[in-house]
Amino acid sequence: MSYRRAWLLVDEINHTLAEPAVKAETGGARGGGAAVTPTGEQMVDLYRSIETRARTAADGEFRAIGKLIRHEKP
Repeated sequence: MSYRRAWLLVDEINHTLAEPAVKAETGGARGGGAAVTPTGEQMVDLYRSIETRARTAADGEFRAIGKLIRHEKP
């Protein structure tokens, strides 16, 4: 993903939320950067929770797919 595309997505997320998930920091020896805000950290935690629940709910299906995968012999 390009740097521009990443910042466009961050900007879209920030405008969607009541408080920004990422804030730009200016200055510094390297010209600044970005920092995840507490809201951003909460969003990441919630997303990871959703991933865990989805993975657990679909465990049987993942196992069934695993059985369909060809296992090459070395």
